[in-house]
Amino acid sequence: MGRWGEHFFEGDHDLDEASYISEDAGIELYYYEPDKDDAKEPIGGKGLEITRGYLNGGVLSGLFEKYLREKDEKFFLGKELRLVLTAALAMRIGATIEPKYMDMLRTNYKKIRVAAKYSLPICDTGFRGPMKEQFETALTHYKNDGTPYDFFADRCKGPGCGKANGELKEGTLLRKCGKCKDASYCSKECQKAHWAKHKKLCQTPEQREAEEDARWTGSIRMLNV
Repeated sequence: MGRWGEHFFEGDHDLDEASYISEDAGIELYYYEPDKDDAKEPIGGKGLEITRGYLNGGVLSGLFEKYLREKDEKFFLGKELRLVLTAALAMRIGATIEPKYMDMLRTNYKKIRVAAKYSLPICDTGFRGPMKEQFETALTHYKNDGTPYDFFADRCKGPGCGKANGELKEGTLLRKCGKCKDASYCSKECQKAHWAKHKKLCQTPEQREAEEDARWTGSIRMLNV
């Protein structure tokens, strides 16, 4: 099970799950934009508006109910992760999630154990810290009015904030941490509130690169012993 990132759909398992959920839905939910080959596929991409309308016609609610009824053993990495990934796919296209299912999601995602960044397959839950952070932010900021949600939009790291550039006052943009050039903030207040947590991880790009190089160099040495 390969993973090239710690966010949603940055791993083989996430994409496999997206395929299974699309099959259950009867329409492609991840690669939803049509291309020339989709005409040959019964559940190929149909476009954003058609896909959103299809889910809003009762299909999304049906998926949630189906997965809630089924036994946990049916899911490779658990029922809760399937529910979260179903919601993430729906949010990407702006589908309407009923309030009772939003409440269900707020409870169920907390049941998933967060796996370490570098996890052996036997220890991998399919859920990483950045994914959890993405989902918590989405639960707060998803408009649920037909607006597609961008899980990869740059957002303020301030506790309880999570605003993207489009949600700030006119003429205001997020600003990066001066040291790591990674974390973004909408205000000095948010940056100050996040500092106690961020200072433990804040590294220059050069420091992060050196740390990653050292990790993999050590792994190669072990393999060659």
